Amino acid sequence: MSSIYDSTGNGSQNQAMSSVGSAARIESYHPAFPDKYWVAIEPFVRALMRDVQQATAHPVDAMLSVVAQYVLWARQAAGLPLDREILLQHEVIEEFISRGCQGIRANSRATYRSRLLLMRKILLEAEGIRVRPAATPFPSADPASPYAGRDLAALRSWADGQHTVTRIRDAKVLLALGAGAGLRTEDLVRVTVNDVQVDDLGVLINVRGRRPRSVPVLAEWEESIKTAVSSIPKGKPLFGEGRTSYNNNAVTNFLGRATGAGLKPSLARLRITWIVHHLTLGTPIVLLMQAAGIATLDAFDRYLDFVPDAGTLAFREALRGTTIDQMGERS
Repeated sequence: MSSIYDSTGNGSQNQAMSSVGSAARIESYHPAFPDKYWVAIEPFVRALMRDVQQATAHPVDAMLSVVAQYVLWARQAAGLPLDREILLQHEVIEEFISRGCQGIRANSRATYRSRLLLMRKILLEAEGIRVRPAATPFPSADPASPYAGRDLAALRSWADGQHTVTRIRDAKVLLALGAGAGLRTEDLVRVTVNDVQVDDLGVLINVRGRRPRSVPVLAEWEESIKTAVSSIPKGKPLFGEGRTSYNNNAVTNFLGRATGAGLKPSLARLRITWIVHHLTLGTPIVLLMQAAGIATLDAFDRYLDFVPDAGTLAFREALRGTTIDQMGERS
């Protein structure tokens, strides 16, 4: 694979080693890609692999190089935060295999996939989450694509099908904060009832954490938020009312125990759906960047392929300057 994601090779790493040897390998490992990339992800990768090693009696150093490549791709190419909740999602791993490993042979891609899914299984099962084996080698749909309308309808039905009133409410809040406000996992788990503003202009989410900002909820998702706010005490989390911490695993745990087979929501795809929706509407890009908690325009590049052609009239009016002006009148 001829890119910054090159590994140090598989020969020595394929040999079985003792747990002690694996632990030493984790601490001494240095990838082949440049130090300027490694320094940004090194603590995260080592901590991740230490937890993998502690959770299994088997040596895990064979997956070390692949995990380093995966984390680098997630940060540099996919623009994802160093967040276990996100990087342990099956769909994100599949995106790496389909998009981040295009320069390597199919059999190597299969090896990479199996090692990353093993890492995922070990860590999630250490949290008490049962992980089903992957059914197919590659996903049938692009995991980096927005949900289609029929998918969102299916997800609404999934939410309604949860087995308690509280879990139905949580499922609807998860969908509304993802597809309706584009929140990442780290944002969603921090939202409390006090962070929600309901007024004549709609519903506003005041996001706390690393990227503090205010995000108006899309109108079609407002009702789920209003219903939750009216039934949860002040100060309590909007998602998972009984939680006492901001652990990102709250979402993974919830989805792992959710009722219903088939399509289950991915917060990453819900956020993409929200971004593409706004790009399609023509939401001013500066406002969208603020609401999304994004610092650079580059982060939107990978979503532009999903934005439909606006048509000749809209194209010419926008470029001529005859669309709606700041006073709301056609100029």
